[in-house]
Amino acid sequence: MKTLYFIFGLYFLMDVAKCENSKLRIFFDEFAIKYKVPDVFEKMDCNLYQANNRSYVNVEMKLKREVADLNVRTVMEFWKPNAKTKMKLYDVRLDGCLILRTIHKNKLFHFYVKSFKKHSNVILSCPFKANLTYKMDDWFLDEEELPPFAPVGQFRTVTEYFNQQRLIIRVVAHGAILPRS
Repeated sequence: MKTLYFIFGLYFLMDVAKCENSKLRIFFDEFAIKYKVPDVFEKMDCNLYQANNRSYVNVEMKLKREVADLNVRTVMEFWKPNAKTKMKLYDVRLDGCLILRTIHKNKLFHFYVKSFKKHSNVILSCPFKANLTYKMDDWFLDEEELPPFAPVGQFRTVTEYFNQQRLIIRVVAHGAILPRS
């Protein structure tokens, strides 16, 4: 019976934390493609804009050739207000195709991939096809989906995508998790 109360208490605390997340907002001041390989991409455009107290990103990509093998290295650094040192929240290497197939199994990356899928014009899956325009329109990170432990502070992510062990694109994002004003 104590276990049942403990589980109920955990769910209650998670719901309370989720309510607290609605008081936060995610702001990007940079979301940019810093590197891309021209023999893989016919087109790769990215545009960040601010509207209605939210950051939005539009992305358009067209490949010159099919990409069936996609590995990802992603690093996120975070620092709290007035902190001089950064914390590395994660530095991971993943099979990008596997993540797209098993989105439901990893809570942290589920947050990102779920939001990408919600704003994409196609179902994101491997292989990525040549001569097909992939778009993400008005993509944003929904504060309601933030993990319950998300603190206020600044973040920087660098995400690198590899095909056949060769870096093909690097995406850099910088922003903050702020109290909603």
